[in-house]
Amino acid sequence: MKNKPSLLSRPYPDAEQWKKLLSAFSPEAIAHKLLLASVPYVFRKEPLKFALFRKTIADAFNVDPTDIFIVGSALAGRSLKAKELSKEYSADSDIDTLIISESLFTSQVMRSLQWVSTVTAPDYDKGQRKAPELSPETIIQISRLSMHACRGIWRPDSLPKGAQVREEFFEKFNSVSLKVLGLQLSEEAVEKVFGRVARSFECAVADVAQSLERLSHDLQNIGHNTDQTKVTPVK
Repeated sequence: MKNKPSLLSRPYPDAEQWKKLLSAFSPEAIAHKLLLASVPYVFRKEPLKFALFRKTIADAFNVDPTDIFIVGSALAGRSLKAKELSKEYSADSDIDTLIISESLFTSQVMRSLQWVSTVTAPDYDKGQRKAPELSPETIIQISRLSMHACRGIWRPDSLPKGAQVREEFFEKFNSVSLKVLGLQLSEEAVEKVFGRVARSFECAVADVAQSLERLSHDLQNIGHNTDQTKVTPVK
């Protein structure tokens, strides 16, 4: 009698299998499996193209190809948002790329601080420094930038459009392998290209695990709310 394969070994679980997976394994275990033992769904039929994708991105950012990962729906084959878990990956979906590099992380964070320094620079009135009035959106962006950086993750989407370090990061993505591999995006879709930089592999695992933990929590809330809305039949 053959042993039934572990749910964790399934390459691309469907929505119901994801629910069981999240209840049976820790987010960290699933994150390790996704990052280390999965060919991204988007490249499932062309693993060589995945290798070329990693090599091209790695060359552009001066890192090793083994430090390039794809995460999110392009990896799992479906949305990893609770209300959209049944939505399968399509050609219109994003390709979320994660680069692991301590030096790149440090340089991007430092360059981001240049933007922070600019928007928080004090005004001078009669020789007295006066704190600038920041918009709520700017405050949120600074908060997101610092929160993720403290977790060892640099996210360009924490910065506003027009910030130099954000624009250069996205432009580099659009100018390298996305063209070479036949994945070139339109100018309108470039904003959908998502990338992030992790300071270490441990930080990358923690980042993915946090997303999975949030997914599990949201699914439980959906189930709880559904149970509460059920009508008890009158005897």
